Amino acid sequence: MIFFVNSVLYSYAQIFFSNRRWLGLGALVATMFVPDIGLMSLFGVVLSNLVAVLLKFERSKIESGVYGFNGILFGAATTYYFELSYMLLFLIPVFIIITFFIAAVLENYLAVAFNLPGLSLPFIVTLFIFLVFLGNYDNLVPVLKHSPLVNLEISHPFLDSYFRSMAFILFQPSVVTGILITLLILMFSRVLFLLSIAAFTVSYFVTGLILYNHAESLIVVAGFNSVLTAFALGGSLVITGRKSFFLALISVVVSVIITGFFFKLLSGTGLPVLVLPFNFIVLSILYSLKFRQEHSDITLLYFKPGNPEENFYFHQSRKSRFENFKSLFPELPVFGEWRISQAHDGEYTHKDKWRYAWDFVITDSDGKQFSDEGLNLSDYYCYKIPVIAPIEGKIVKVIDTIPDNEVGKANIEKNWGNTIIIEHQLGLYSALSHLAPNSAKVKEGEIVKKGQVLGMCGNSGRSPYPHLHFQFQVTDKLGDHTHKFPFAHYIEVINGNTNIKSFDYPLKDGIVQNLDSHKTIKSAFEFPLGRIFKCEFERGSDKVEETWEVKVDIYNAKYIESDKGAQAYIYFADKVFYFSSFSGEKDSALYYFYLLASRVPLTYKENLVWSDFYNPSLLPASSVDYLLGFLLPFGIKLNALADFELFRAGNDFKLKTNITLSGDGILKFIKRNFDGDVSIDSSGDISGFIFNQPAKKAVVVKIIKQ
Repeated sequence: MIFFVNSVLYSYAQIFFSNRRWLGLGALVATMFVPDIGLMSLFGVVLSNLVAVLLKFERSKIESGVYGFNGILFGAATTYYFELSYMLLFLIPVFIIITFFIAAVLENYLAVAFNLPGLSLPFIVTLFIFLVFLGNYDNLVPVLKHSPLVNLEISHPFLDSYFRSMAFILFQPSVVTGILITLLILMFSRVLFLLSIAAFTVSYFVTGLILYNHAESLIVVAGFNSVLTAFALGGSLVITGRKSFFLALISVVVSVIITGFFFKLLSGTGLPVLVLPFNFIVLSILYSLKFRQEHSDITLLYFKPGNPEENFYFHQSRKSRFENFKSLFPELPVFGEWRISQAHDGEYTHKDKWRYAWDFVITDSDGKQFSDEGLNLSDYYCYKIPVIAPIEGKIVKVIDTIPDNEVGKANIEKNWGNTIIIEHQLGLYSALSHLAPNSAKVKEGEIVKKGQVLGMCGNSGRSPYPHLHFQFQVTDKLGDHTHKFPFAHYIEVINGNTNIKSFDYPLKDGIVQNLDSHKTIKSAFEFPLGRIFKCEFERGSDKVEETWEVKVDIYNAKYIESDKGAQAYIYFADKVFYFSSFSGEKDSALYYFYLLASRVPLTYKENLVWSDFYNPSLLPASSVDYLLGFLLPFGIKLNALADFELFRAGNDFKLKTNITLSGDGILKFIKRNFDGDVSIDSSGDISGFIFNQPAKKAVVVKIIKQ
C-alpha cells in the first residue's frame, strides 16, 4: 500500500521536479478543483504505474514517479480538451498505456544515448497521435464549466495570467489552482518560486513585444513553458547559481520565440503547442552544455535531486570534500616522521616545469638535520634510512651506481643521482632520487606493493646534503617534468598544529607521516555488512528505540539504514572513514551520528585535529535558513565547517565535533554552533554519542552491543 501511494504522489511531484510526497499530494488536491480533469489525471497515473508493476519494471523507478507523471498529463490534457464520451472513456485508457510504453522507451533511450531526461516528451508525442487519430473532432476548446472557482478572475492582468500559467502546468483552468500551486512551490523551494516570478515576468513582456498579434492567446502558453524551462535550467536539472539563473532567463526569451514558431507551424493542424517549447529548449540546452571544455561555471545535476537549495549545498559540500580525490591513493614515500625541506615552487630548485616536487629530510626537536657538526654523511638523521613505494606499481628504471657526494658538494653531471622510477596505473609514474649507491632493493620489471622498501636515502647527484627528492611524472624518463598529484592521506604538523590532510600537497617545513591504522578506532568504524545496532534514543523527555543495519546497495555501496527511514552512505578512502551522504528522517539517531562522524581517520595521534565541510541544508534548520533560499541565486549562501578532535578518555576514546554554520557576504551576522561527541570503548565499539544544538535539549544516544 505504501509503495502504491508513493508511486502516485511522487508522480505528481515529478511534474515540478520535486521529490516531496507532500508536494505531490498538494498537486493532486489542486487538480480536483475541476473534478473530471483531476479524476482522469489520477486514473492516468494509477494505470501507468499498474502496467509498470505488472510488466516487472524497476520498482524503485515506479515508486519515484518516473513512469507515472506522463500518464497524469495525458489524462488531464484529454479531459481538458474534450467532453467525455463513451468512446473517449474507452480510448483514453488505451492511449495512457501507449504513453507509458513511449515513456519507457524515451526515458531509457535518452538516458543511455545522450544522458538526458525524458521530461514530458512522451506525453506530447502520445497526445499528438491521439489528436490526429481523433481528427474528426472539431471542438478542441477548453472545458470551463465544472467549478465556480474556474471562472474566478484577478483584476490585475499580470497576476491573473501568472496564476493561470501556473495552473496550466496541470491543465487546470482555475486561478485558484494556480495560487495553490504557487504556494506549494514557495514551500518547496524559494529558488523555484523566484524563478517562476522572474521567468513569467520576462515571458509576459517579451510575448507582448515580439508576438503582439497573438499575445493574448499565447500569454498563458508561453508563460507556463517559460516557468517550466526556468525550473529545469535554473535549479532543478542544473546546479543553481548566478550563472544558471541568467541561463534560465535567457532560455525564457528563446522559449517565447520557440512558442511562437510552434504556434505558427501547428496552426491549422488542430494540434496545440502545449509543452513542446519546454521540451525542445531544455533538451537542446542540456545536451549542448555537455560539449563544453570547462564545466565548473554551470554544473549539470549528477546525483539524485532534491530541491535546488539542497542540490546546491550537496554539490558544494561534495566539491569541497572530494574534488581532489583521485582513483589512486599514494602515500608518502617514507616511514615515520620526516620534514619537508623544499616543497612546490622551492627556493633553490623545484622551479618552472619541475616545480611540483618535494624534498624529505629528518630533523630533531631543535629542527636540525644532523648530529655533531654535520660534517659526515652518517651525521644526517635521514642518511641510509629506507624509502618506500608510495603506491603499487612496476619498477621501470633503477640507477644505483652513482657514489654519494661529500657533505656540501654536488654532482651536477649526474643531476638526479641514484633514482628509482615506478609505473603506476592511469599513466602515473613516481620517481625517488638521490638514493645511496648500491642500496636498491628492487630490479627493473619487478612489481612492488605500496609501502615496500625500495632503497636507502642518500646524497648522490645534485645533492649537497642527504635528502630524498620525490616527484610524480607522466613518463618513465629520468628527470622528466613534474606532474601535480596529491598524496591521499597523511598527518602534517605545521605551526604546532597536528592535522589530517586528504588528497593534498605537503607544505614546506611541515613534519609529515603516513597514517597508521589504530586497531580500536578501525574496529569502531568498520561497520561490517549485516551488523545490527540497537539504540536507546533520548530526545528531550522522550525515549525512543531505534535499530540500525549495515547494508549494501546494487552498486556495492555500503550504507547504514535506520528503521526510522534514514540512510547514511559509507565511503572508505583508504585509511579514512567518510559518511558520503545522508537521506531520510532527520528526527533519528542515525542523523545525529552522521553529523558527528562525517569523517574519521582510522588512526590515533595525540593532539590530532582535522576539519570537514558540511552540507548546510542537512543541519538542523531554522526559519532564517528557509528565507535565505531567496538569496541563493545571487551567490549569497551559508557555509558549514566542522572541527574534529580525537583524544583518549582513560582506556576509551572520544571523538569531539564542533560544527559552525555561518553566513556569506551580507549574512555574516548569522552564526550557529552545534557540537557533541562520540564515545568509543576500549574494545572497539561505539558505545554512544551526544549531540547539542542551540535552544534545545541535548540528544543522548546509547548503543547497546549486539
